[in-house]
Amino acid sequence: ESVFSLPLLVVVVLLFVGLGVLIWLWGGFLDRQEHDPARVRAVMFLILSTATIAEVGLCAGGVTHKVALWISLVANIWGGLDALLRFPAAHDLESFFSVKQFALLVVKTFAYAFGMVSFRKNIVIFLAVLLLNIWGLPVLYTMALPMDPAEQVVKDDSYDVDLALRVWQLASCSYERRQCLVSCKGWWYRRLTMASESSSLARLAICAASPEHRRALKRSAGGRSV
Repeated sequence: ESVFSLPLLVVVVLLFVGLGVLIWLWGGFLDRQEHDPARVRAVMFLILSTATIAEVGLCAGGVTHKVALWISLVANIWGGLDALLRFPAAHDLESFFSVKQFALLVVKTFAYAFGMVSFRKNIVIFLAVLLLNIWGLPVLYTMALPMDPAEQVVKDDSYDVDLALRVWQLASCSYERRQCLVSCKGWWYRRLTMASESSSLARLAICAASPEHRRALKRSAGGRSV
């Protein structure tokens, strides 16, 4: 019996329609957040995390072999996560970044094509992963890149570094580890400040847990009262 049939064709059409709706919704979101790359990056992090969790679920449910999951995780981390960490920096098509991303997508495609426990039985799942995950997510990422070349840069050139190189620098250089720790502390402190400013309950909890943050809030309140 042939794998291809009329019901399968209908499913393919529905998947393309679903991808079109997803692109339409994503475009509307980008129109509203055009000049807020941090928020766009945060949403893309959430999308990538959701896709990764779904892939883990497919493996746990016996739909894919473990080797497909491991290859997918490498592609998601070295490809997807690396791209999001460097967003909104733009790269030429012939750059190592672009070549690496395309190669990882091809490898991930073959990993799922040959990594399904039963391709004939799970062909619909394979097509869904292929369209909505493997090749759909890069489309959303490309759409999210700013149209203005002046905005296609990162705040610091040190951020536009391949993830593998970052990991090597952190493992081999104590200075890089200290800088990373300082950056993480700064990011965490800014999030605590935002939470404390938006909710009085969160402010009480944060002040109870962090004496440093409590002193900073007192100084800030004293400065406003002058």
